[in-house]
Amino acid sequence: MTTIIQTQHLQFSYGQQAVLNDITMSIQAGEIIGLIGENGAGKTTLLNLLLGTLPAKVGTVKIFGTQPGSSIAKAKIGTMHQGNLVIAGVTVRELVTLMANQVAKPQAVSAVLQQLGLTSIAKRRLNTLSGGQIRRVMAAAALVNNPDLLFLDEPTVGMDATAQQHFWQQIRAWQANGKTVIITSHYLTEIQDVADRILFLRQGKLSFQGTFQELQHAYQQVEISFQTTLPVTTFTSLPGVTAATKQQQTLHLSTEDSDATMAALAPNMGALHQLVVQRESLADIFIHLTTEAAS
Repeated sequence: MTTIIQTQHLQFSYGQQAVLNDITMSIQAGEIIGLIGENGAGKTTLLNLLLGTLPAKVGTVKIFGTQPGSSIAKAKIGTMHQGNLVIAGVTVRELVTLMANQVAKPQAVSAVLQQLGLTSIAKRRLNTLSGGQIRRVMAAAALVNNPDLLFLDEPTVGMDATAQQHFWQQIRAWQANGKTVIITSHYLTEIQDVADRILFLRQGKLSFQGTFQELQHAYQQVEISFQTTLPVTTFTSLPGVTAATKQQQTLHLSTEDSDATMAALAPNMGALHQLVVQRESLADIFIHLTTEAAS
């Protein structure tokens, strides 16, 4: 496979404050990458280094075999920023056309509007659109030049469930054509569902890179949930239990030894209903790992 992005021992500081420390990674053509981490973990700084809007002073960054920010790299990248660009009086089609480069033909604008379900509102002014519609317009602006690498920063904020589903279908179709996608999102369920690999930044370090299944295996946590009228304190000290929470009548246990926990639950099994045992989600693992780092 072709390596699109390569970093070696990348570091970055703002003055005396270290933000990124020893980031070494590679991203291949056709991958969807989910970049996750707490606020302040260094995600935005890393993206800016990859885009060339910040200089790499320690370590190396290569993108398409060249320096970030070079004309070669810029021509192959589309970026959907977290903020929305709303220009007074400008229509959807006009904005996407404005973002198209000189070689993009008018039919490319029409095609991307259709792909993202924007044809019916192409003549509407941006300031009349909902937040979810604006996000789809921003996606169209990022995609219109047919980039080989796409950066998506909180792409589905404001979209309803139907729009989100359609959006990710289009991104998967884009990937099927050999495109590479890097996503940052607080909607971790989306990252879990669409990302081929996850990059987990914790306190400026790349603490994990791999598939979600590999993260589950490395973390070795299982969630046991059931309905009960018994208090949470009945279960907090059971073998293997690392966390216990109760929402209404449903109690959730996180355990690092599900066999030992289930054995300890046996005496109370008659008071437990609708018992479910499952691997923890990306959101569950994220909460536990960031809580551990904070403590």
